[in-house]
Amino acid sequence: MKKIGICVIADEGWFGGINYFLSLLSALDQYPCPDHEYYVLTNRSDIFNQSYRPHINIIQCEHLINNSDRIRRLSRHFKTNIPLAYYARRYQLDLITHALPGKRFLPPTLYWMPDFQHCHLPHLFSEAELRGRDQSMDMVAERLGHLLLSSEAAENDFRELYPQYQSVKTHVLPFVPYIQDEDLIYQQQVLDQSQLNEDFFYLPNQFWAHKNHAVVVEALLLLQPEIKVVCTGSLSDYRNVANIEKLLERIKELGLEERFIVLGLVERSRMMSLMAQALAVINPSLFEGWSTTVEESKYTGKKIILSDLAVHREQAPEDAVYFSPQDPSALAAAMLHVWQERNDERQRAVSRFTKARINLADNRALFAEKYQAIVSAILQQL
Repeated sequence: MKKIGICVIADEGWFGGINYFLSLLSALDQYPCPDHEYYVLTNRSDIFNQSYRPHINIIQCEHLINNSDRIRRLSRHFKTNIPLAYYARRYQLDLITHALPGKRFLPPTLYWMPDFQHCHLPHLFSEAELRGRDQSMDMVAERLGHLLLSSEAAENDFRELYPQYQSVKTHVLPFVPYIQDEDLIYQQQVLDQSQLNEDFFYLPNQFWAHKNHAVVVEALLLLQPEIKVVCTGSLSDYRNVANIEKLLERIKELGLEERFIVLGLVERSRMMSLMAQALAVINPSLFEGWSTTVEESKYTGKKIILSDLAVHREQAPEDAVYFSPQDPSALAAAMLHVWQERNDERQRAVSRFTKARINLADNRALFAEKYQAIVSAILQQL
């Protein structure tokens, strides 16, 4: 039995990442590998509040985010995450995934790079962040020589942007969301209704600059006043603190407060109910790794209007409509088309949802099996 550590340093603002790990663990719980025992090393064990089978251990690691001067100095000196090394030794782990390899003390460690946004949108990152991400690639190449990615688009980026690391073996693991049974039941109930009180579009992204809410605001200007967009997500962006203020000012300036409705952060159950009721989901992002919004919409059979990114094409939701993320008129045209066909769209949604439920079950099994296969292959090479 091999002991596999999964490192989860949870940031409350990174909901896509938290959902990723919840999805991974639920898949590993449902489809266990007899050769693996998992140790989830996390600073937020409260996030993983469901009951897992005995092969999954949730470990509250109080020291994992220890940022004292002493720990920082030791970590810099040894080029190793010292708190993580402590827990790895304590639990005698054979391999760690989703963490940066270290020069000393750590077992073989598989790094997860969700995307290379910093290369495409460098103006959204500090110089220190840009250096840190490039140094991470140096460490991956120097140590384990394996890299975990979430999409083929990210794999293509890695090969093009870091040609000096051709020896690094890449592993693409697109995640499949964990959608609770009650969410699927509610979606079925919504689809069974003859009509809803009000049709609206839904935008469930965080209010980060690259999420590109502004193009939706400008698109609404080109549409009739009965068309509305409901938005949820954290109203903060540590990399661009003025982003939400500018957006809200623009909404007020255009008199769109009743049509671009900002609800802020809501409970997940509320988010899923809004998604179920929406006529369509919009994701206008300038960049994505493997979009949680798209995956959750896809597996609940929703119509999705997407910025035309390679990764969005790769995620391939059925009946998706694509538009240039810099073109409000293209988005407005896509929204208008869906709006004008909303009665027929409700019928098509029933068919999409039926197929999506089957695909969800099948692909969750593949998600677990592929992660287990990646881990096993690396362990065999050690």
